[in-house]
Amino acid sequence: MTKHVVRAYAAAAAVLVLFLAWAVISANPWATPEAKVDQRLTALNTREAALRREAVQVQRLVKRRETVYRIRLASRNRQIAQIEQAHQRDVAAARAAAARAYTAPSVSVVRLPAVTVTRTS
Repeated sequence: MTKHVVRAYAAAAAVLVLFLAWAVISANPWATPEAKVDQRLTALNTREAALRREAVQVQRLVKRRETVYRIRLASRNRQIAQIEQAHQRDVAAARAAAARAYTAPSVSVVRLPAVTVTRTS
């Protein structure tokens, strides 16, 4: 074999070794499973669980408050309806009383001479 063929095989082998080494290093086979656990991810999962518990508590509180609000609103609406009915009864009674008490106004005729102005300026 000639020298340039040997050099080509040597270059090809060097490139092959380079890519194999690169693949082995990027695979990181010596890392332990404990080293792969990210502390930030663990903290994030803990925080998420805490937020979920808090969200459940908040939803319960909101539901309880909404129930109390709806009960009070229904009571208030009943009071308003009673007041409006009483007002309508009072208005009807006042109109009936006004209709019974209505008398035609008395008319008085005034006979005065017409006003005439004859002055000039």
